[in-house]
Amino acid sequence: MLVLASQSYANAIKYSNSSINALIDANIEPEGVVFELVEYKTDAWDWAAPKIKQLTGQLRHKYPNLDIAIISHGNEQFQLTRKNLAKNQNTVSLLNNLSKQGVGIHVCGVNSSWNGISEDAYIDIVDVAVSGPAKLNDYINLGYVPIMLNR
Repeated sequence: MLVLASQSYANAIKYSNSSINALIDANIEPEGVVFELVEYKTDAWDWAAPKIKQLTGQLRHKYPNLDIAIISHGNEQFQLTRKNLAKNQNTVSLLNNLSKQGVGIHVCGVNSSWNGISEDAYIDIVDVAVSGPAKLNDYINLGYVPIMLNR
């Protein structure tokens, strides 16, 4: 029965990431994982949210209590504003579920200020970090493994 469950889980995997696979294969739980998303396309969350959801599931299948965070500091971060909520219901729903599972979601305050977007313009699940790169470095200094997301 365990073999069937494992095969079923493996067959459900749509997204793969060599860094995630290496973490799982290492059998040593890291302090945490921080996903980094930096895209110029404002609709990047359309592909990134489902990918993060599945990669998070793969990690937590192996390490159920693993701390996970996301840092978005490209133009895609503006997809997470209240103004764009109606256009992004599926994406926000996926991210809301991740947030409920304890995944921290951060955007870059510097990029926001450069584009005239205030902190309160973002949906409730988003934390506006002073700087996306600085927040990433904070996580790395805590021992989190950084994973750059690409389409």
